Amino acid sequence: MATAQPQPTKYQYSKPSLKGKMVLNTEQAKFFAGNRFDSLMTALFIIDVTSRKLAKNLKTFDHKAVVDAVSKKIERMEVAVRDESERMDTLLKSLGIKELAGYSSPLTREFEITSPEIKRMSSLLQAFDHLIIQVDTAWLHEKIDSSEAEEFRANKSNQMARLIRSLVGLGQSARAKAYASKVAELKEDIEKAEAKVSAEKEEREAAGHIEPDGNADPLDSLPEEAVA
Repeated sequence: MATAQPQPTKYQYSKPSLKGKMVLNTEQAKFFAGNRFDSLMTALFIIDVTSRKLAKNLKTFDHKAVVDAVSKKIERMEVAVRDESERMDTLLKSLGIKELAGYSSPLTREFEITSPEIKRMSSLLQAFDHLIIQVDTAWLHEKIDSSEAEEFRANKSNQMARLIRSLVGLGQSARAKAYASKVAELKEDIEKAEAKVSAEKEEREAAGHIEPDGNADPLDSLPEEAVA
């Protein structure tokens, strides 16, 4: 009787990751924390893995140019949020306001950091949340009227939405290039990342998570234009 031969084990490439966690308070920041953040993380992962592997296989492919393009898009929003936050901080201090507003229903979002850009965008979302908290604080103290506060929230939310839409668009282009390259390992990496995100979405929905509505319209309804 023939002895069954053991099946060879396929080599698995070991990839680094970090555990990430965001606690977002405002409705404007929470708007981006569910499926929209999933789409963003997937896009940033695909951009990173595709550009690195294509650069390895194609001498004409410029990995640094891709990284720089993504970085500049994020940096414009980082600068805009930081400048506004510093302005609000100065205003609140000049008015003797030391305590920021609290919120009744903060949202905790745990995620996996598989590229530096994912960590950077999570930090930006938290900074955006802090900026809206500052505006809400000034409004509650009657230092900003309702219409001014609402306009500010809407404008910043739409800027954030445009940035995310732009990055997701780059991810879709990178995905198309990856599949066109016929690199089997690259396609497998993308499929695993997309399957993981889909499973996490199903878990959130099973736990009762409901995607929030907000001032920012669905990403595909916004025009392509520069952030800030």
